[in-house]
Amino acid sequence: MRHVAPLVLAWLAACGSVELPREHFWRLDLPAPAGGELPRGGVLRVDDLQLGNALSGDCLVRADGPNHLEQLELQRWIAPLDRLITEAVVLGLSRTRIFTLVKGAGDAGAEDHVLHGRVVEFGELTQGDTDVGRAVIQFWIEGKDGIALAEEIQAEVPLEGPGPEAAVRALSHALQEVLDELVGRMRAAGLLTGAIDAAPVSGK
Repeated sequence: MRHVAPLVLAWLAACGSVELPREHFWRLDLPAPAGGELPRGGVLRVDDLQLGNALSGDCLVRADGPNHLEQLELQRWIAPLDRLITEAVVLGLSRTRIFTLVKGAGDAGAEDHVLHGRVVEFGELTQGDTDVGRAVIQFWIEGKDGIALAEEIQAEVPLEGPGPEAAVRALSHALQEVLDELVGRMRAAGLLTGAIDAAPVSGK
């Protein structure tokens, strides 16, 4: 028994020196302010975006095909993903400076249009030898006369290196590209021209 005790102590010391994996938390890069264009889009309310079922967890997601998804268990979003994306959409559209005001779902007051959205895909995708950050979001805009615009917009940005940090940066850039495309389609639909008189469209 005298020989067993030192072995047990040595084993316990070795176990104590093993570093356990730890969780990492991530947020999206927020869109940068744009130029000095005068507001022409009136007041826009952004409703809380919905998440597809495949994105309901709080882990970063990697796909290596159309059907196989992998959750990165130790790589987590700092807040629910729908809230992070909604916050980025509100701030990104506000910083375009083409709207008089961009509101969140709970903000008081009237609006000219309400933007709704559903996040279909938002994660890392392996395409052969290339990994990309892929964002696919469905948007529809409700105005006083009904649905003014309904679009599905997608963007893919190659990862600049391996690992979750590169994936988060690629996803942030992909979301920015989606927002830029959304603004372009809103402009093409005539939603950003002319004087607009704010009026409630959602009973808020």
